[in-house]
Amino acid sequence: MQGLRGQQRQVCGWSIALVLLSATATLAQPAGTPPEGIQPAQPVNEEAAVEYFEKHVRPLLAANCYACHSANTNSHGGLRVDDRNGLVAGGGRGGAIVPHKAADSLLIKAVGYQDKLKMPPSKQLAAEEIAILTKWIDDGAAWPKPRLPSSVGKSAEEYERLRKQHWAWQPLNSSAVPAVKELAWPRDDIDRFILAKLEENQLPPVADADRVQLARRITFDLTGLPPTPEEIAAFVADTSPTAVETLADRLLALPAYGERWGRHWLDVARYAESTGSARNLPMPHSWRYRDYVIDAFNADKPYDKFLREQIAGDLLPATSPYEKAEQLVATGFLALGVKDVNQRFKVRYIMDNVDEQIDVVSRAVLGLTASCARCHDHKFDPIPTADYYALAGIFRSTDLCAGLRNKMGGGGLDYYDPQMLLSLGTQAPTVAGTPKVQAAKKAFEAARSEFLALRDVPAGDEKAADGRPKRAHAREKMQKLQNELVKLNDPAMQGPVAFGVRDSSAVSDTEIRIRGEAEKLGPVVPRGFLGIIQYEGQPTVNPKQSGRLELAAWLTSDKNPLTSRVIVNRVWQHLFGAGLVKTVDNFGTTGDLPSHPELLDHLASRFVREGWSIKKLVRAIVLSHSYQLSSTATDAHLLADPANRLVWRHSPRRLEAEEIRDAMLAASGKLDPSRPTGSPGKEFKVIELRNNGPEAKKLLDQARASRYRSVYLPLLRGLVPNSLEVFDFAEQGMVTGSRDATTVAPQALYLLNDPFVVRQSLNLAERLLARTDLDDLGRIQAVYGLTLGRTASSPDLDRAVAFLARYEGDLRQLQAEAEAAKQAKIAASSAAAEGQPEATVGGAGMTDAAKQPVPPVNPDQPGRTDELAQEEKLEIADPRTAAWASFCQALFGSAEFRFVR
Repeated sequence: MQGLRGQQRQVCGWSIALVLLSATATLAQPAGTPPEGIQPAQPVNEEAAVEYFEKHVRPLLAANCYACHSANTNSHGGLRVDDRNGLVAGGGRGGAIVPHKAADSLLIKAVGYQDKLKMPPSKQLAAEEIAILTKWIDDGAAWPKPRLPSSVGKSAEEYERLRKQHWAWQPLNSSAVPAVKELAWPRDDIDRFILAKLEENQLPPVADADRVQLARRITFDLTGLPPTPEEIAAFVADTSPTAVETLADRLLALPAYGERWGRHWLDVARYAESTGSARNLPMPHSWRYRDYVIDAFNADKPYDKFLREQIAGDLLPATSPYEKAEQLVATGFLALGVKDVNQRFKVRYIMDNVDEQIDVVSRAVLGLTASCARCHDHKFDPIPTADYYALAGIFRSTDLCAGLRNKMGGGGLDYYDPQMLLSLGTQAPTVAGTPKVQAAKKAFEAARSEFLALRDVPAGDEKAADGRPKRAHAREKMQKLQNELVKLNDPAMQGPVAFGVRDSSAVSDTEIRIRGEAEKLGPVVPRGFLGIIQYEGQPTVNPKQSGRLELAAWLTSDKNPLTSRVIVNRVWQHLFGAGLVKTVDNFGTTGDLPSHPELLDHLASRFVREGWSIKKLVRAIVLSHSYQLSSTATDAHLLADPANRLVWRHSPRRLEAEEIRDAMLAASGKLDPSRPTGSPGKEFKVIELRNNGPEAKKLLDQARASRYRSVYLPLLRGLVPNSLEVFDFAEQGMVTGSRDATTVAPQALYLLNDPFVVRQSLNLAERLLARTDLDDLGRIQAVYGLTLGRTASSPDLDRAVAFLARYEGDLRQLQAEAEAAKQAKIAASSAAAEGQPEATVGGAGMTDAAKQPVPPVNPDQPGRTDELAQEEKLEIADPRTAAWASFCQALFGSAEFRFVR
């Protein structure tokens, strides 16, 4: 083991933790010690220097600077003076102090009123106060050392034990395929592992599923769409022993397969088209990553290559411009997480994004909650804080190219950074120094100054010629010129761009952040990987690159047992309803134990051996006898294994939100199976979205009107279409390997009242009534096939005929009564109107409210759409059509429609 550790650039997690506690551990640059290459004029006693700071400097800064430049109050200009690193790094104007060089420090120039910048602006510091700051900086800018938590390194012995004993972190176990008594039952080694466990527990499997049930199950599982009645009939009629194989191969070759299984990965990748968090900004190029994922699954891209492209696609060799563009788009995996662009401090914004990247990589690929080690050693798994920051160094050396920047209280395009985009074409970037760009910049800065001059003064309220405040005109002018400037500098205006990552211009290891606080720097940790998995010959980080290339190689090595175990468990879950490990995103000590550990390792080994092919794995499982079992249950089975952990039957599952919506469209004949170009969200500017604004309303209206598959609906955080949200859509802010499947009242209300459901019910009714070759009994059989995938039984037919007749009859009677009442009212009104004077338009008959002038729009207030949404009004031709529409809606609302068995 010692030899193995010696080969690593990083020190193993628990070893680092012990180093941190040793006397030789070096914290962030000690107070009073000059930076490398700078020598103090004379030695400074560190203890005395810190005492001087606490007695004289901190009170001075607190009294005069904290109100505008501290973590707990504000951070004007991005500057913090309550933290040494904040002073050294500075804000928008650069570093505020240069230790040992007060004369070169911006802070001294500002408090001395030596330049245009005068701080504090209300009153200049006294000469003796400036002298205190000058002496403090010249002496090295002493600051109390941050202290590591006492818990760091305490878990070394326990970590070592866990790493050696916990099942998930051991090499894949190549167990022999078990022998079984029922030799004729297994069709694959998968079945032998399942049957051996059942025989061990004296629990026989149930009978096989019938052909109709099996056709519906396989089609939904592989494509997310229902089989047509013709496809079911063809499968039932195919009595050959390869019928299931033929069906599976046909479905795996359809584009719908990638749309269904790509959506599974998008859940894990926390895909969304906006930032979420405090300021929800559109991310208009996210859809390229969505399409990349769908194409990857359809092409059966090897999973190891799929991962390498998403972690380090920008660093991989490419054989063509198309492949390079694809690899760049793939890195969107690291760029599409939630972002708090309203974070006031850049270092916090950066470290929060790094944490988000560590979380998605560790949980999506490894099934580990590594982010729990950001502030302290992991409480349950052997992941010390040092290992977390070994990974953080990799992502800290990586540019997050999501086209965004942080700014507290920004507006308009303030959060948009077009330089942080990945160009996919050969277009040359706009040169910032060209006359056109310089002229646009000058015009914008002039307009901004004009607006700022009017923003908080009474003159801004003065009316312009059109009656609007001058401030509003100034704001509009500034925003118009800002848009023009952004367009000139925006690569997205020159050609295709994507979100993703690239290596930073400066790559380096990073420091431990004490208790996770971005500004409190501890020892530097070499870039590397989690010590939880180690193997001979594992890669070491290239010091000239970020380390993502080596991280990708470490993750996808056949010697890393977690990566293959986690993905085959995800596949099993999507086909059986629950994983062999139920906690699909957590393989740590707080996660579930595998129900069939030998089968899990068998599948993982087989998956790697067969080229990391998802399609081959899916096909093998679907063709297994275990998958093709009926969903029926006996009392004895339920008593022995109520959760079906032993797989004695195929567990029924509720369709996911996308499947329910797509199945309605398919049944009504309105589904458009083609792929749209981009997403409705791609048209939005990177300006804050309001969930009650016109943009939100437009987006939701487009989603409601869309006939494309649900995977192509616009998916901005906080603005998920109702058809998806009500049926437990994936949480877009985190890795979601397993969705909830709730049964709650809003789902019933949606199926009863939502305009989309009502519209598709009417479309289906019209489709049926257009079938002149069928009588009503034939139409009932047809609608059962389109919605439930089966023929209607005699009781079904009797109930349907009775319902349709009664509904149509009752509606005709109501219409007749309504018409009679209408005629009576007309007659009464005519009699009452005889001899009465005609009402004058705009006179006494006009209400006071109607006389009121329409108030002018206030341009300083964001556009709002507070009125109630107008539901779509459907015109139904006659009672017969209405009866059939109601019948179709009842079928859409049935449990049989929502569940696959």
